Amino acid sequence: MCKMIKNVIFDLGNVLLKFQPKEFLLRFTDDAEYIEQFIAKIFRSNIWINLDRGTTSLENAKDDFVSKYSKEKDFLTLFFNHWMEMLTPIEENIEILKNLRNIGYKTYILSNFIRETYTFIEKKYDIFSLFEGQIISGRENVIKPEKAIYKLLLNRFSLIPEESLFIDDVLHFLKPAKKLGIKTIWNRPETDLREELKKFDIIL
Repeated sequence: MCKMIKNVIFDLGNVLLKFQPKEFLLRFTDDAEYIEQFIAKIFRSNIWINLDRGTTSLENAKDDFVSKYSKEKDFLTLFFNHWMEMLTPIEENIEILKNLRNIGYKTYILSNFIRETYTFIEKKYDIFSLFEGQIISGRENVIKPEKAIYKLLLNRFSLIPEESLFIDDVLHFLKPAKKLGIKTIWNRPETDLREELKKFDIIL
């Protein structure tokens, strides 16, 4: 085992669980232009940020969106009734997580995630017993890339930054971690995670 890295920290969306709204919404409409503008106004909104931060509930957020975009009430209702179905495991990365555990690494979650949604996936999938701990934004009222959430992880679990590696699919979420001394991997769709881990002498 690598002398330096002892802790591997995972984001959830597009690292361990698929989060592809564009692909998912094609189940309900083939209007690509509509999907693009729908995604922009939902996922880039302050309402969604407040969901991630845990300062509003899914029910209140849905009401706020319907109030704001009343003409789209039917599509919004459809979306809110089904969107969590798109959160399915990325099996190859779950396998990597299990391999890391088997050879002695400690594993953690650091994710911007809605409180109710995390409760839903925690019950649905059995991967969460594979972690020593998790920092979920919706439960902590702080979100990436705010420095406080990274410090919360380090402090709560007594992690040494230089012995920790953080994997996230969003580049600007890695920058605060780097500043604190945490090693990072940017997990893009084309990333071979096993090859990236090798760069830190983690051989699976």
